[in-house]
Amino acid sequence: MTGSSVPIPTSKTARPQITAQRGVVAGGDQREADAGVRIMQEGGNAVDALVAAAFVGYVVEPDSCGIGGYGRLAIYLEEQQELVTVDHYVRAPLAATDTMFKVIDGGDRLYYGWPQVVDRANEWGYRSIAVPGAVAGLYEAHRQFGQLAWERVLTPAIEAAEAGLEVTWDLVLSISGRIREIRSLPCVAEFLLPGGEPPRHRNGFNQGGHHLDLSDLARTLRRIASEGPTGFYDGPVADAIVTEVQSHGGILSHDDLTSYRPKVMREKAQRFAGVDYITAWDQVGYEALNILDQFDLPNFDPNGLPFRHLMAEALGAAFVDNMFWYGDPEYVDSPVSGLSSQAFAAERAGSISFERAMNRPIPVADPRPHDDESLDPDFDPQVPSVGGTHGTSQMAAMDGAGNIATLCTSLSSAFGSLVRVPGTGIFLNNSMQNFDPRPGRANAIAPGKMPIFAAPTIAAAQNGKGRFGAAGSGGYRIETAVLHTTVGHLTHGMSLQDAIDLPRVHCQGRETVVDSRIPEAIRHELAALGHQVVDAEETPGALNFARVVAVGRDPQTGELIASSGPFWSTAVAGW
Repeated sequence: MTGSSVPIPTSKTARPQITAQRGVVAGGDQREADAGVRIMQEGGNAVDALVAAAFVGYVVEPDSCGIGGYGRLAIYLEEQQELVTVDHYVRAPLAATDTMFKVIDGGDRLYYGWPQVVDRANEWGYRSIAVPGAVAGLYEAHRQFGQLAWERVLTPAIEAAEAGLEVTWDLVLSISGRIREIRSLPCVAEFLLPGGEPPRHRNGFNQGGHHLDLSDLARTLRRIASEGPTGFYDGPVADAIVTEVQSHGGILSHDDLTSYRPKVMREKAQRFAGVDYITAWDQVGYEALNILDQFDLPNFDPNGLPFRHLMAEALGAAFVDNMFWYGDPEYVDSPVSGLSSQAFAAERAGSISFERAMNRPIPVADPRPHDDESLDPDFDPQVPSVGGTHGTSQMAAMDGAGNIATLCTSLSSAFGSLVRVPGTGIFLNNSMQNFDPRPGRANAIAPGKMPIFAAPTIAAAQNGKGRFGAAGSGGYRIETAVLHTTVGHLTHGMSLQDAIDLPRVHCQGRETVVDSRIPEAIRHELAALGHQVVDAEETPGALNFARVVAVGRDPQTGELIASSGPFWSTAVAGW
C-alpha cells in the first residue's frame, strides 16, 4: 500500500518513501543503502545486500556499529518459505563472574533499569567488553543464505575504508557526548581528538572537515574478506585484541574469541494482523504485539487517546515482565516461551483498563503457567565460526524474489567501550552493561552467557510471500519505533513512511515518554489516566524515539517499498 487513510501530524522527520521492482535497501547512511543496491545489481540477494550494507556501516558509522560489536538478523526466504534468525549477540567472557562489578546501592539507575556500578566499569573501558559476534553472525548468514562470493560482498566496505572518513556533524556530536572518557584513553583520543579537540565537521560554508585515516580498518577488512571469521577471531587481529584488552586489566581472551558461535534459529512464527512474523528472539516484542493483538486495533484511531494509552500499557507490561523473568535459557530456567505465548498475553491484556493506567511501576506478571515448549525454536547445528573458510545502527533489504533481511547491529554505546585496538581500526563493544550486575538475577552475569536483547528485528510474510521487514536503533526506544511502525502499517493501512513518522509513546513500566507532536490535550488526558507523562521532541542529537528503517511489498501492485526516519540519519535506495 502506498497511501494512508489516516492523517499524520506534520513531521520534521518525513522523507518520501521509494518504490522499486528489483530491490530496496534502507540503512543509517546513504552509502550503506547504495552498497546494498550495488550488490543486488551484481547478482546478490537480500542477504548479500544486507551484509554489504552492514559492513559499510561499520566503516561510515564508527560511533554506532562495528566489527567489534554484535547484532540480530531476521530473514524471510520466500522460495523456501522460511523465517530464520541469526543471533550473533555478545557473550560474557569465560573469566566473567556475577560479582565482577561492585553495585552502587541507592544510586541512579542505568537506562536498562538496574543500578550503576563503581567507576561505571561495565559502561566503558576494558572490563566492559563482551565477546563480539558481528563478523561471525554476518558470515554465517551469508554462508547459508547469500549468493555472491564473500569477498565480493565485502568489497564496498573495503573501498570505503581505503577512502577514509570525512567527519560529519553527527560524528562530532557523538564524540562530544563522550569526550571526558575519550580523553582518558590514549588509544582512542589520538584518533578522535586531533590536536586534543573534537574534529571539525563538513558543512556547507567552509571547506571539508577533518578526514579520519581508516587504512588500518581497511587492512582488517581485507583479512576478513580473505579468511572469513578466522581473520577476526584468530591470528594477528585476535592477538592484537587480546593483547590490548588484557594489558589494561580486561578479561577478554583467545578462548573467548575462538569459541564464539552464532545461533541460527527457526523460531515458531507468531501471527499479527494477518502476517506471520519473527522478532529475531526479542521476547519483549512478542509479548507486546501479542497483547495488542487481543484488541480490535483497526478500530482504534492511531492519533487518539485510547491508542496512545494502549501502546504505552502494552509496552510497559512487556518490558517489566521480560526485565524480571528473561535470562539466557542456556544458563537459567527462564520462562521464555511463556513470555511470548498468546495465553500469557491474553492474561496481560485483561489487566488493561481504558479508565485508568496500571499502577506505576507496572507490577510484574508471572508467565510460568503459560510456558510452552512447543514455542521453543529449532536450532541449526552450530557451525564453527573460526578455522574455516547511541551506538547502534540498522539495515533492511528486500529483493525482487521476495526475500527479506533486517538487522539491528550495535556497539552498545557510542564507540562502544571506547577501546580502539591499535593497528586494526576496531572499536570494541561495551556490552557487559547489558547484564544485570546484581547476582542471582535472571539476567545476571555468567561465563559465556548472552544478556537480554530488547530490540525487535522483524521479518514477516503473508500468504507465503515476503511482506514486511523493519529494524531500528536507539536503545530500548527501538521497541517503540519498530512496533509503532508495524502496527501503523499492518493494522491501519498506513504507508511505510507514514507509519515510521507516526508520533510515538514509549514506556518501560514507569514514565510514559510522549512525542511533543501529539496534541497537548491528549498528553493531559494520558496524565489524567495515571501516566507519568514526559514530553520529548525528536531532534538531531537527541534521539528520543529511535531511528527506524522498513522495507515491504505492496500486496496490490507487487512494488517493493523502502522507508526510513528520521531523515537526517537514515537513507534508502532502490533498483
